[in-house]
Amino acid sequence: MARQDINMNASHGEVNLADNLTDKRIYSFEYLGDVQGMDTERYTYGEIRVPGNFENRYSDKDGIHVHIPYIPQYKELKIRFAMEKGNGGESYLRNRSDNSICFTVLAPDMGTVYLSAFRIVNETNNFNLILHDGKLLLYSANETDFIIKPSLEQTKVFLLKAAAGNLYQHPTTGVGLIRYLHGNFENSNLPDKLQQEFEVDGMIIRNAYMDSATGELLLDAEEKQTD
Repeated sequence: MARQDINMNASHGEVNLADNLTDKRIYSFEYLGDVQGMDTERYTYGEIRVPGNFENRYSDKDGIHVHIPYIPQYKELKIRFAMEKGNGGESYLRNRSDNSICFTVLAPDMGTVYLSAFRIVNETNNFNLILHDGKLLLYSANETDFIIKPSLEQTKVFLLKAAAGNLYQHPTTGVGLIRYLHGNFENSNLPDKLQQEFEVDGMIIRNAYMDSATGELLLDAEEKQTD
């Protein structure tokens, strides 16, 4: 099996992360516009459609994943939950704190949060709402996770860039290519150094050459076959 590792951006040294939303249920959300009898000066109102057994099945562990489109309004958001019944009708989830059908959205660290600031929590407008004491706590829905991918090409780049002393766990590892950039490759020990470092890491260099247009060192390497 080809080697795998945590995927990184080799140019910047940053770990690439996944938002891990593919296995989550995303509930339907819509803005309601003007709602008669409601405080539309302070609040914008929205609705999330949920199954009829939503209240019994709700869990803080899962939360309520929803995409809330961005609107630049300096208003708070109240949400009601329309529970669909099997006969085609619907009812609304009751807020047990005040017996209303609306829940105010708050940010755990900010308290009151206006719609125009929702992107501070998640810039792509994907949120996870947690029911708590009659309120909805607003969290980012992105549950970041490492991306695991085949890592041969990534390993090649890091071996070339690293110099002895850069890696604390492997203090003698690394080609240190930058030291050879302004030298004469033919009179340097670079070919031997490449073979040595890649051999130790379980790879064989089949060919190495310079791109005359970019000055980039290109390697044709493969993993050693193991029994």
